[in-house]
Amino acid sequence: MNNTSRPEVPKEQIIQVNNSKKIDFTKPFTFIYFGWWFYVLTFIPYYISFIISVFTAMFVGLRLEGRKNLKILRKQGTIIVSNHCHYFDTVFINISLFYQLVHVAVAQRNFEVPYVRRILRFVRTFPIPKGPKGMNMISPVVGEALKRKRHIHFLPEGELVHLGQQIHKFRTGAFRLSYIHQAPIIPMVYVIKRRKLFGKLMKPNWVKMTLVIGEPILPPKLTGNSNIPIDEINKMTDKVATWMEETIAKHHQGETV
Repeated sequence: MNNTSRPEVPKEQIIQVNNSKKIDFTKPFTFIYFGWWFYVLTFIPYYISFIISVFTAMFVGLRLEGRKNLKILRKQGTIIVSNHCHYFDTVFINISLFYQLVHVAVAQRNFEVPYVRRILRFVRTFPIPKGPKGMNMISPVVGEALKRKRHIHFLPEGELVHLGQQIHKFRTGAFRLSYIHQAPIIPMVYVIKRRKLFGKLMKPNWVKMTLVIGEPILPPKLTGNSNIPIDEINKMTDKVATWMEETIAKHHQGETV
């Protein structure tokens, strides 16, 4: 399936937030703090959220498949992409890669919610400024993080569909940054299944989750000019989205999603 034929997340499924603390990106804004002092100051809140996330992961019986594909994370900075289907799915990846520094890119409006924005900062997220120039604004700091062998997690669907298993249309920003900074893409996909009790399906919110980690995908080589190879970027985007769809379908084979 071509990316353009995948549906956008339906408006009625988009979770509305009280984004009243608007960010003015015309003023200096620090997307990612690299200083050691930041990790000292946020150590306690980060690990409180980490412990909560661990218990949540136990509640959903989180399993990992494809650990061998994480070896590359020790060698260089990478860009991680995954579907967005659970309130905790971004922190589940942090748990799975707890020995690595992962920064999560989130929509600007989520970073503008009072109090929540502080929590998001503590758990190492940063906002993507809305509009066509958003990716250009974060590109330098993403490049710096990748040089430091850190990893950037993007959610190319853009919006959360809680417990959803359909792959929606991807934004190509993460894949463009992969090309610009020559960073491998690590595709990951969450497979969700409803739990059974005595052979009967339980309520929809009672689920078990598997995080499947795919093989690294290398971006096209730099061309030596400022033009981005759009066709190749689109092919890479489609390759990842199709892999997610096929992986979900394989795990649900013979079942009703």
